[in-house]
Amino acid sequence: MNVLKKIILLLIFVSPFLREGKDGLFAQQKAIQYTKDFEFKNGIYISFLDFKNNNPLPASQLISDYNKNSREFFDKVLSKSTFSYIDSAGKEQTLKTDEIWGYCANGIIYINHGTDFNRVTIIGSIFHFVATIPMKVGMSDPLNYNDPFYNPQQYTYISEQFVLDYETGKVLEFNVSNMEALISRDEMLYKEFTAFKKKKKRNSIFLYLRKYNEKYPIYFPE
Repeated sequence: MNVLKKIILLLIFVSPFLREGKDGLFAQQKAIQYTKDFEFKNGIYISFLDFKNNNPLPASQLISDYNKNSREFFDKVLSKSTFSYIDSAGKEQTLKTDEIWGYCANGIIYINHGTDFNRVTIIGSIFHFVATIPMKVGMSDPLNYNDPFYNPQQYTYISEQFVLDYETGKVLEFNVSNMEALISRDEMLYKEFTAFKKKKKRNSIFLYLRKYNEKYPIYFPE
Protein backbone atom coordinates (compact mmCIF):
# COMPACT_ATOMS: atom_id res chain seq x y z
CA MET A 1 0.00 0.00 0.00
CA ASN A 2 1.43 3.38 -0.96
CA VAL A 3 1.90 6.25 1.50
CA LEU A 4 -1.13 8.24 0.27
CA LYS A 5 -3.50 5.29 0.80
CA LYS A 6 -2.13 4.76 4.32
CA ILE A 7 -2.72 8.44 5.18
CA ILE A 8 -6.29 8.30 3.82
CA LEU A 9 -7.10 5.15 5.83
CA LEU A 10 -5.61 6.69 8.98
CA LEU A 11 -7.74 9.82 8.60
CA ILE A 12 -10.86 7.70 8.08
CA PHE A 13 -10.24 5.71 11.26
CA VAL A 14 -9.31 8.78 13.33
CA SER A 15 -11.98 11.24 12.14
CA PRO A 16 -14.89 9.79 14.20
CA PHE A 17 -12.88 10.50 17.37
CA LEU A 18 -12.38 14.23 16.76
CA ARG A 19 -14.75 16.55 18.57
CA GLU A 20 -15.01 20.33 18.33
CA GLY A 21 -13.97 22.28 21.39
CA LYS A 22 -15.17 25.68 22.62
CA ASP A 23 -12.39 27.43 20.73
CA GLY A 24 -13.50 25.90 17.43
CA LEU A 25 -10.51 23.58 17.24
CA PHE A 26 -10.75 19.82 17.31
CA ALA A 27 -9.46 17.74 20.18
CA GLN A 28 -8.79 14.07 19.78
CA GLN A 29 -10.73 11.59 21.90
CA LYS A 30 -9.04 8.47 23.12
CA ALA A 31 -9.82 5.51 20.88
CA ILE A 32 -9.95 1.80 21.69
CA GLN A 33 -9.17 -0.91 19.17
CA TYR A 34 -12.10 -3.24 18.57
CA THR A 35 -11.70 -6.79 19.85
CA LYS A 36 -14.26 -9.49 20.61
CA ASP A 37 -14.23 -8.27 24.24
CA PHE A 38 -15.29 -4.73 23.26
CA GLU A 39 -18.55 -3.70 24.94
CA PHE A 40 -21.05 -1.91 22.72
CA LYS A 41 -23.66 0.24 24.42
CA ASN A 42 -27.20 -1.07 24.10
CA GLY A 43 -29.51 1.20 22.13
CA ILE A 44 -30.69 2.32 18.70
CA TYR A 45 -28.30 3.65 16.05
CA ILE A 46 -30.14 6.23 13.98
CA SER A 47 -27.18 6.48 11.60
CA PHE A 48 -23.98 4.60 10.79
CA LEU A 49 -22.04 7.44 12.42
CA ASP A 50 -23.86 6.71 15.70
CA PHE A 51 -22.54 3.16 15.49
CA LYS A 52 -18.98 4.32 14.72
CA ASN A 53 -19.14 6.58 17.77
CA ASN A 54 -20.72 3.81 19.92
CA ASN A 55 -23.40 6.38 20.70
CA PRO A 56 -26.89 4.83 20.38
CA LEU A 57 -30.18 6.10 21.73
CA PRO A 58 -30.42 4.35 25.12
CA ALA A 59 -33.57 2.76 26.50
CA SER A 60 -33.92 5.67 28.96
CA GLN A 61 -34.65 8.08 26.07
CA LEU A 62 -37.21 5.86 24.35
CA ILE A 63 -40.92 6.37 24.96
CA SER A 64 -42.44 2.93 25.47
CA ASP A 65 -44.73 0.91 27.74
CA TYR A 66 -42.46 -2.12 27.41
CA ASN A 67 -40.23 -3.16 30.29
CA LYS A 68 -36.94 -1.35 29.63
CA ASN A 69 -35.01 -3.96 31.61
CA SER A 70 -36.23 -6.79 29.40
CA ARG A 71 -33.69 -8.47 27.09
CA GLU A 72 -36.30 -8.19 24.31
CA PHE A 73 -36.97 -4.47 24.86
CA PHE A 74 -35.34 -3.16 21.65
CA ASP A 75 -36.76 -6.05 19.60
CA LYS A 76 -40.26 -5.12 20.74
CA VAL A 77 -39.81 -1.36 20.22
CA LEU A 78 -38.48 -1.89 16.69
CA SER A 79 -41.20 -4.37 15.76
CA LYS A 80 -43.44 -1.33 15.24
CA SER A 81 -43.35 0.86 12.11
CA THR A 82 -42.37 3.93 14.17
CA PHE A 83 -40.93 4.72 17.60
CA SER A 84 -40.60 7.88 19.68
CA TYR A 85 -37.88 9.23 21.92
CA ILE A 86 -36.84 12.33 23.86
CA ASP A 87 -33.94 14.16 22.22
CA SER A 88 -31.11 16.05 23.95
CA ALA A 89 -33.21 19.24 23.96
CA GLY A 90 -36.05 17.49 25.82
CA LYS A 91 -38.34 17.37 22.77
CA GLU A 92 -40.25 14.32 21.61
CA GLN A 93 -39.21 12.96 18.22
CA THR A 94 -40.68 10.16 16.11
CA LEU A 95 -38.77 8.09 13.55
CA LYS A 96 -39.69 5.40 11.04
CA THR A 97 -38.16 2.11 12.08
CA ASP A 98 -37.17 1.14 8.54
CA GLU A 99 -35.07 4.32 8.19
CA ILE A 100 -32.64 3.72 11.06
CA TRP A 101 -29.24 2.05 10.65
CA GLY A 102 -29.54 -0.60 13.36
CA TYR A 103 -29.37 -1.32 17.06
CA CYS A 104 -27.46 -3.09 19.79
CA ALA A 105 -29.18 -5.43 22.24
CA ASN A 106 -27.36 -7.45 24.89
CA GLY A 107 -24.06 -6.50 23.28
CA ILE A 108 -25.04 -7.84 19.84
CA ILE A 109 -25.16 -5.60 16.76
CA TYR A 110 -28.10 -5.77 14.35
CA ILE A 111 -28.07 -3.97 11.00
CA ASN A 112 -31.16 -2.87 9.10
CA HIS A 113 -31.07 -4.41 5.65
CA GLY A 114 -33.53 -6.28 3.46
CA THR A 115 -36.70 -7.21 5.31
CA ASP A 116 -35.46 -7.07 8.91
CA PHE A 117 -32.67 -6.32 11.37
CA ASN A 118 -29.88 -8.83 10.95
CA ARG A 119 -27.23 -9.98 13.39
CA VAL A 120 -23.72 -8.94 12.37
CA THR A 121 -21.54 -12.06 12.49
CA ILE A 122 -18.16 -10.40 11.80
CA ILE A 123 -17.19 -6.87 12.85
CA GLY A 124 -14.13 -5.16 11.42
CA SER A 125 -13.03 -3.08 8.46
CA ILE A 126 -15.29 -5.44 6.53
CA PHE A 127 -18.47 -6.58 8.30
CA HIS A 128 -20.30 -9.78 7.41
CA PHE A 129 -23.97 -10.66 7.92
CA VAL A 130 -26.83 -12.61 6.38
CA ALA A 131 -30.09 -10.90 5.40
CA THR A 132 -33.39 -11.91 3.84
CA ILE A 133 -34.22 -9.93 0.73
CA PRO A 134 -37.32 -9.86 -1.52
CA MET A 135 -36.99 -11.03 -5.11
CA LYS A 136 -39.64 -10.67 -7.81
CA VAL A 137 -40.84 -13.93 -9.34
CA GLY A 138 -42.47 -14.66 -12.68
CA MET A 139 -42.21 -12.83 -15.98
CA SER A 140 -44.71 -10.09 -16.70
CA ASP A 141 -45.54 -7.43 -19.25
CA PRO A 142 -46.57 -4.28 -17.36
CA LEU A 143 -48.46 -3.08 -20.48
CA ASN A 144 -50.48 -6.28 -20.79
CA TYR A 145 -52.89 -6.63 -17.87
CA ASN A 146 -54.25 -9.87 -19.34
CA ASP A 147 -50.86 -11.47 -18.88
CA PRO A 148 -51.48 -14.30 -16.32
CA PHE A 149 -48.03 -13.67 -14.84
CA TYR A 150 -48.65 -9.96 -14.35
CA ASN A 151 -48.47 -9.38 -10.62
CA PRO A 152 -46.12 -6.56 -9.50
CA GLN A 153 -46.70 -7.51 -5.85
CA GLN A 154 -45.48 -11.11 -6.19
CA TYR A 155 -42.17 -11.84 -4.44
CA THR A 156 -40.16 -14.66 -3.02
CA TYR A 157 -37.72 -14.20 -0.16
CA ILE A 158 -34.17 -15.49 -0.13
CA SER A 159 -31.27 -15.34 2.32
CA GLU A 160 -28.07 -13.78 1.01
CA GLN A 161 -24.66 -12.95 2.49
CA PHE A 162 -23.59 -9.30 2.64
CA VAL A 163 -20.60 -7.25 3.71
CA LEU A 164 -20.45 -3.68 4.98
CA ASP A 165 -17.47 -1.50 4.15
CA TYR A 166 -16.55 0.32 7.37
CA GLU A 167 -14.76 3.00 5.36
CA THR A 168 -17.84 4.08 3.38
CA GLY A 169 -20.78 2.49 5.23
CA LYS A 170 -21.94 0.83 2.00
CA VAL A 171 -23.54 -2.62 2.06
CA LEU A 172 -22.47 -4.95 -0.75
CA GLU A 173 -23.20 -8.52 -1.77
CA PHE A 174 -20.59 -10.91 -0.43
CA ASN A 175 -19.05 -12.12 -3.66
CA VAL A 176 -15.69 -12.35 -5.41
CA SER A 177 -15.90 -9.08 -7.34
CA ASN A 178 -16.88 -6.99 -4.32
CA MET A 179 -14.26 -8.58 -2.08
CA GLU A 180 -11.64 -8.05 -4.78
CA ALA A 181 -12.54 -4.34 -4.89
CA LEU A 182 -12.40 -3.99 -1.10
CA ILE A 183 -9.05 -5.68 -0.58
CA SER A 184 -7.54 -3.79 -3.52
CA ARG A 185 -6.68 -1.13 -0.90
CA ASP A 186 -3.91 -3.45 0.25
CA GLU A 187 -1.39 -4.17 -2.46
CA MET A 188 -0.07 -7.43 -1.00
CA LEU A 189 -3.46 -9.03 -0.25
CA TYR A 190 -4.83 -7.91 -3.60
CA LYS A 191 -1.88 -9.41 -5.47
CA GLU A 192 -2.30 -12.73 -3.64
CA PHE A 193 -6.05 -12.88 -4.22
CA THR A 194 -6.05 -11.93 -7.90
CA ALA A 195 -3.44 -14.60 -8.62
CA PHE A 196 -5.98 -17.32 -7.74
CA LYS A 197 -8.17 -19.04 -10.30
CA LYS A 198 -11.92 -18.39 -10.21
CA LYS A 199 -12.86 -21.40 -8.03
CA LYS A 200 -10.13 -20.73 -5.48
CA LYS A 201 -11.20 -17.08 -5.29
CA ARG A 202 -14.76 -18.17 -4.41
CA ASN A 203 -13.41 -20.52 -1.75
CA SER A 204 -11.08 -17.88 -0.30
CA ILE A 205 -13.26 -14.81 0.16
CA PHE A 206 -13.91 -15.54 3.85
CA LEU A 207 -10.21 -16.10 4.46
CA TYR A 208 -9.28 -12.79 2.85
CA LEU A 209 -12.05 -10.95 4.67
CA ARG A 210 -10.45 -12.09 7.93
CA LYS A 211 -6.92 -11.32 6.71
CA TYR A 212 -7.96 -7.79 5.79
CA ASN A 213 -9.69 -7.24 9.13
CA GLU A 214 -6.63 -8.48 11.03
CA LYS A 215 -4.40 -6.13 9.09
CA TYR A 216 -6.70 -3.11 9.43
CA PRO A 217 -8.38 -3.04 12.87
CA ILE A 218 -11.11 -0.51 13.62
CA TYR A 219 -11.42 1.77 16.64
CA PHE A 220 -14.18 3.20 18.80
CA PRO A 221 -14.21 6.13 21.26
CA GLU A 222 -13.40 5.17 24.84
